[in-house]
Formats: sequence, C-alpha cells, structure tokens
Amino acid sequence: MYLSKMRKYIVTLLLLCFYGVSVAGQIKTGPVINVTVDFESARIITGLLAGKKVTDEQLTNAAQAFGSKQLIAKVKGYSGAGEDKFKSTLREIIETGTIKGDDNYNWKLVKANLPQIRLLINKLAADQKSFIADVTRMIETYTPDSINANVRACFLVGGGSLGFVLNDGSIFNVALQKIGNDYEGLRYLVAHELYHSIQDAGRTLRKVSAQKGTPYNAKASWAIAYNVWSEGTATLVGDITRITKPEPFTKVQMEEVNKNLARKRQNFVLIETMLFKAYADTATHVYNELYNIGFTTGYDEAGYYVGYEMAKKLQQFNGAGAIADLIINDPLVMFEEYIKLYKAHPQDNTFIRFDATTEGIIASLAQWKGKI
Repeated sequence: MYLSKMRKYIVTLLLLCFYGVSVAGQIKTGPVINVTVDFESARIITGLLAGKKVTDEQLTNAAQAFGSKQLIAKVKGYSGAGEDKFKSTLREIIETGTIKGDDNYNWKLVKANLPQIRLLINKLAADQKSFIADVTRMIETYTPDSINANVRACFLVGGGSLGFVLNDGSIFNVALQKIGNDYEGLRYLVAHELYHSIQDAGRTLRKVSAQKGTPYNAKASWAIAYNVWSEGTATLVGDITRITKPEPFTKVQMEEVNKNLARKRQNFVLIETMLFKAYADTATHVYNELYNIGFTTGYDEAGYYVGYEMAKKLQQFNGAGAIADLIINDPLVMFEEYIKLYKAHPQDNTFIRFDATTEGIIASLAQWKGKI
C-alpha cells in the first residue's frame, strides 16, 4: 500500500524475524530486520525516458529523489560526473535518443532496456513483501540474534555499479538496468547488499575504543582484512552458485565467479602481497590503489573470493553460526579462525593456506583489534 501521494513509491515493510527457541525456560528471539523499499528514483527516471521532452523542473525533481542522490554521489566518486552531468545527459537522451559524449550514468543502457526494467519494477512493487521476506530468510542463518537493523533498500536505474553502499551502511542501492527478467538473480544480489547493512548494524554492537596515533600501516592492513571479511561473507550469503537454472544476468555473474574459483591460489597470493605492502611499507600511503586492485571489477574483485573461500571453510567445519558470530567481532577474527582451522586439519589439501609472513602480519595486527 502506498503511504502518501508524494512518496507513493516508498513502502515500509516491517519484517520482524523472530524465532521461538526455548532456552532454560526463556523465549529467545532472533534478529529484527526492518526494510524500507524505495522505487521513487527508478520510477521517475524510467517515466521520463519513456517520453521525448523534459523540463528543467522535471530534471531537478529526478535529481532530488533520494535514490538519485545516492546514484549521483556514487557516479561522481569514480568519474567526477555530478548532478549537472546527471541532468544534461538525461535531457540529451530523452530529447535526442542518444548521448554523443561520455555516458557516465549509463542512460543508453537504461533506455535500451526500458521495457524490461519497467516490467521488473512493477513486479517488484506488486510482490515486494514476499520478495524482501525471501531475501531476509536467506540471511537469517548468518545473522546474530542481537541484530536490530533498520534498512533502506533503493532500487535504481543508471550508473555502472550493480549494487553499492555509501557512507551510511543502513542504506543499500541496487541498479536494475542489467538484470533483465532475472528475478532469482536479483534476489541473490539484494541478499549480498542487505548483508552489508547487517554488517553495519553489527559494527555498532562491537566494543571499539579508537586510539589516536594509530599508524597508517596498521589502518591500511586492517582495512584490507576488513574488506576481505565484508565482501567475502556477503558473497557467501548471496552465493549465486546455488542458482540451478540461471538466467542471462546470472550466467554473466557466474562467469566471473568461475574465473576467480579457477585461480583461488593466485587470488590468495594477491591479497597476501597487498597485506605485506600495506603493513611492511611504512614510507608510502597507497591503500586506495591497493583497494582498487583487490576489490573492484578492474581486477575481477579477487578479494571477494578470498573471503568467500575462507567463509566457506568456516561454515563447512563450524556451521553458519560461525559466520554470524563474525558480524559482532573484529574482522581480524575471521583470519585468526581460518588460520586456526587449517592448522587443525594439516592433512586437508582443500585448504588454501597463508604463508608464514602473512600469519605473522595477522598476529601483529591483533594488538589493534577493537581499536580501529
């Protein structure tokens, strides 16, 4: 049901995920996840793209929609193209049917797939309660009972990222222009992004006492470990390899997964090299460059699949609860638990082991747990 005329495409879904479990005569409740679904930006932009004329006021309204502000911040961050470019290129494609210069907002793809996108938005809007409930069930097993998360899910069109989270971890964004009619693939993508919001909710439960004067090399090394944990566990939660009848969108994603799975050892070496550079080289500050190597599509998101492999092993031996426990612990704990696990199974050749130098770096970083 729509809440108001002005925000008729924003619907609040209170999905209270309680479990009735008897513990010493008491009722134990599970995590609480409240999700607000926002289609406003996608609705406005696809409506404008269906026409051939647009006014300044309409463009301003499109740019001021909450989801559009998220999109503009994301695109500006990697391309420099801000609100002015958002408006000018959107006007150009509406009025001329194409864009002659840089298409930073990917409007040509949105325009080309407009019928499918509008059908997908309508299907999501009609079925949103069950869709979000399905996604929530996917992540419940990997979520600690103490989580109480209020999340805003923005479904967008435009830009180059399939899914992203900006500074506020309680808001995640998913772009629809590449999805086609792959409803199942979208469900797994949303699970991945929603889990990032759950991770953010867990961060607020950690006991962190940030210290002034933390050296750059410790912060940079910790941040690499953080991203391996964050992206690796989210990739496990939204594991598209579980899809048995993949549609075209999922097939493309599976190609990337298979490429990384075929070079697992090399990916581990890459992350180990990054950790060594970040920790041992105290003369240079190159974390941003290291991040781009390990965690962006330019290098096939290799770091995601190192974390994914570690998380799979932890789940295999210790259950999904081990992944849930990581939510409220320092990210270094995942590395410590993984190292402990493969040392407990020295004959198991399916483990990819870190070298002694990497193990030493993780041990040295332990002094910063709960302090970064």
